[in-house]
Amino acid sequence: MTKKLNIFLAGPRGFCAGVDRAIEMVKGALKKYGAPVYVRHEIVHNKFVVENLKSQGAIFVEELNEIEDKSRPVIFSAHGVPKAVPEEALSLNLVYYDATCPLVSKIHKEVENFDKKNLPVILIGHRNHPEVIGTMGQTDKKIHLVEKVEDVKKIAFKPK
Repeated sequence: MTKKLNIFLAGPRGFCAGVDRAIEMVKGALKKYGAPVYVRHEIVHNKFVVENLKSQGAIFVEELNEIEDKSRPVIFSAHGVPKAVPEEALSLNLVYYDATCPLVSKIHKEVENFDKKNLPVILIGHRNHPEVIGTMGQTDKKIHLVEKVEDVKKIAFKPK
């Protein structure tokens, strides 16, 4: 006798909710303002999504000073940005929207809380990744970046 086997396939998610939200923010801005809409850094690490948004009128820039038409809105990527970026956007009179993933924003708040408590922050990541740049830009104090095991050995804490 053969047993019947039921297989249930889950619908693929593709992206986390924060990335979905960021993509929808760019699409919403394109719908509301028309093209072009600027996006500071690739909204997500996905060439297909980026190319699709480009075809709809999104222009991706690495820095705000690359924006040619300052009357157009700019969206900050899901990776988050240093605190200096919204300040720069205000000084340039840019209309901006922050599409930072809520989980990344939560990390930014934790860095601020540690900063207020004068606690050291150890961040595991890659130096030039936008999420790391954004997180490290939440404070003027030193954040200990760990990219490899050897980096841990270089961290010296003063006893209280």
